[in-house]
Amino acid sequence: MSESMRRALVLALNDLRLTAKDRPVIFWMIIMPIAFVVLLGSMNTGGGDAPKVALAVVDEDQSFLSHAFRDALSREGFSIRDIPVGDIDSLETSPRSVRIPPGFQDSVAAACQVPIYFHKKSDADASYSMTAEMHLQRAIIQILVHLAETAKRLSGSDAAKGSISEETPEGAFHAISALFSSDAGLPMPIAIDERFGRTFAEVAAESSTITVETETAGRGRAVPSGTAQSLPAIITLFMLLNTAIYGAVFLTQEKQDRVLQRIATFPLSRGSILAGKLLGRTLLALLQAAVLLLAGRFLLGAYLGNSLLGLLFLILCLALAVASLALFWGAILRRVEQAVAVVMIVSLFLGGIGGCWWPLEVVPAWMRTAGHISPAAWAMDGFHSLISFGAGGSAVVLPCLILLAYALVFALAGARLLRFSD
Repeated sequence: MSESMRRALVLALNDLRLTAKDRPVIFWMIIMPIAFVVLLGSMNTGGGDAPKVALAVVDEDQSFLSHAFRDALSREGFSIRDIPVGDIDSLETSPRSVRIPPGFQDSVAAACQVPIYFHKKSDADASYSMTAEMHLQRAIIQILVHLAETAKRLSGSDAAKGSISEETPEGAFHAISALFSSDAGLPMPIAIDERFGRTFAEVAAESSTITVETETAGRGRAVPSGTAQSLPAIITLFMLLNTAIYGAVFLTQEKQDRVLQRIATFPLSRGSILAGKLLGRTLLALLQAAVLLLAGRFLLGAYLGNSLLGLLFLILCLALAVASLALFWGAILRRVEQAVAVVMIVSLFLGGIGGCWWPLEVVPAWMRTAGHISPAAWAMDGFHSLISFGAGGSAVVLPCLILLAYALVFALAGARLLRFSD
């Protein structure tokens, strides 16, 4: 290590020492950001198992088949609430409800159409209601497939046995069609007795014949939620906030107290002093990120993506960008009070428009585009690519290049504008 680099490192470590001596630093860099990660993560439902969709069920038939249908709904992941027949008040307060009408089993056994009444309140969450409809249809199909398979097994048709186990929509369609076909050779109407019930239970206990897979269509993106949103957001926000405030305040204070002027009398070049100040702020940002990453991973069990190298490189580029911003603010601001007020307001603003308070995926396109004037938006893009969308390390190349460009511009501006005496 050259002498100039060694002296720059000494200046950087001295800045860290001064930061550590500030008593509120434990609160601002550890306690508050971790509390924010937990709070914001719990306000969303991501980062873990999806919440169950509430569904009220009114069974007016009270038959073997209506109970089987209710069990099928439960297997679909609904949070079932059984409503007694005639309890209109409870039914009206439920966001989504299903009513199984009287005569349900007799109609199905006779191969007659029978309605299933699904009702959703106008103020119910639209995405939950859409999910409920999909799973309701799946439960209906499963009941029909189980009926078809049960009838075929009881009919003794060897050619039909096992034909419905194929996990294809065509297999399910042919099975259902065969059940109600006049030339299928099946007993019509179906006699739903004790023997039928035992066989039906055996069929229902076997692996599902219908699977549902979902994926984002077109250019849409899933909205990050839970710790997948809160952890990257708080890392970005507090790296930006604490690095900029502490960096700008200490540099402004050193100008006011003529500390920089005295440092300039030492056998140090201007470049070494600037490098030391920039390095100190970069180390502070990296320390903030390390605290939150470790807390998120080991205290909250947060998923950090498939590319650790990509994640670390993204954090390094973000640290350089916010450290350069701190140097810039320290260069242009003249008083400590001014530095605290201006840097805090601007940092919160940059964090807000950059997706730290809410995902940019939920805002209009023009606001999402405008938000990318903030380095926080590019950092969040990189974090979400790795953590929320499962991308590899190559996904952070563009965000990292943009963050390095921010770092270069503000570092050069700060170096140009900084005066060692005020």
